[in-house]
Amino acid sequence: MSILLEKEDLIALNRTGENLKSVLRHLVDKFPASAQTISGMSNWLDYNRSNCQRILNGINKSRDGKEVLCYLPGQAGLQEFLVQVDKKPLEQQLILQAQSAVESFNVQIKKYARSHAELKRLLSNKPVKNNLDKHLLSAEEKREQHYLASKQIIGSSVETLFSCYILKESDENKEYLQEVAMISKQNIVRSKAAPPFVQFYTHPHPEGFTVPENLTLHSRIKPSHFHIGVVNEYSTAGLLSAYSSYSPSNSGIVFNDLEGVDKFDATFLFSNPDELANPLEHQSKCSSTSISIKNPTKKLVMLVFLEKKLDMRSSVNVGCYSGNQKVKEGKLRSDDMWTERLPEFPELKVLHPDSPGAQFNGTIPIGEMSDYVFSFAELNKKDFTCYLLDVDFPIWSSTYRIYFEHSL
Repeated sequence: MSILLEKEDLIALNRTGENLKSVLRHLVDKFPASAQTISGMSNWLDYNRSNCQRILNGINKSRDGKEVLCYLPGQAGLQEFLVQVDKKPLEQQLILQAQSAVESFNVQIKKYARSHAELKRLLSNKPVKNNLDKHLLSAEEKREQHYLASKQIIGSSVETLFSCYILKESDENKEYLQEVAMISKQNIVRSKAAPPFVQFYTHPHPEGFTVPENLTLHSRIKPSHFHIGVVNEYSTAGLLSAYSSYSPSNSGIVFNDLEGVDKFDATFLFSNPDELANPLEHQSKCSSTSISIKNPTKKLVMLVFLEKKLDMRSSVNVGCYSGNQKVKEGKLRSDDMWTERLPEFPELKVLHPDSPGAQFNGTIPIGEMSDYVFSFAELNKKDFTCYLLDVDFPIWSSTYRIYFEHSL
């Protein structure tokens, strides 16, 4: 019965695994702390030690839903786990959710294979069967059509969206990560009927805020302050003068149209000292950063620099999610967001900061622009690991989020 899985099948199996990971994690979180290790769980449940290890690996080591299905025990092992769990004084709703997720897994095994072992072999095979008609659009072609339609509907578009993030442990308050970010929108085109140009961000407005800062190459960070400013060198002349107002309710700064220009560039720099929970200090061992596609955009380039002492104890995952939901800091888990994940699998690359790929992306001087951010933050690139996300025609009104799952 050995077959090649189609892309749609892999997406369905990936979601099954993400669901299993989420419900099992919530269930195991309710175990006593002493029962959240391999030997502790085995003793507390009177359950096979090897299967305990496989369950914990599925929860903690998997990078996607398919890996979850490969890590977990088979049907008999999971059923025995549920029987033993049901004997404990745990919230019944969590047990019912786990039973439902395991049953869905069993259905998927029967659909695609004769056994769990065969399904794992199928998931490990590199070739993917594609029964789609050759005349149907590829994923990138679909995104391009979406981009073309969206910019007609909205009346505006962005040629290139470049974002650069630095994440490090705060020197001022160890409870938080210090985040410094540059958001650069290049070749913005707007019709007269388009909504106003707005730059959104997540941090509440500081008390006394009236206007964004005018930032230049000589500007430097105040680590304990929230900064939001227009980057003079990478913005069209007159942008700061076109600033109109800010909206405390949705954290956005609004700009009037620039007179006499058909297209313009707008680059912003932010520093958030007290928004992102430090995974080294919080119960949640997950941190993330994201970019929301607020305007129809032709190309997204995203650089994330993670402090090496954080990176050395983390695994990285990336996803594209519908909308732009605010995640609750200190309680963030990537598997909790599986219901919002789109069937879009952007590739994340690790780059040496001095490599050619970290200097230019097409005509964008990403090396020079990221150097600008490091100069502002008074930090050294050599102390950070560099990640690159590069997407043509990112999906409008979605969020691309990079997760770092930290094991301490």
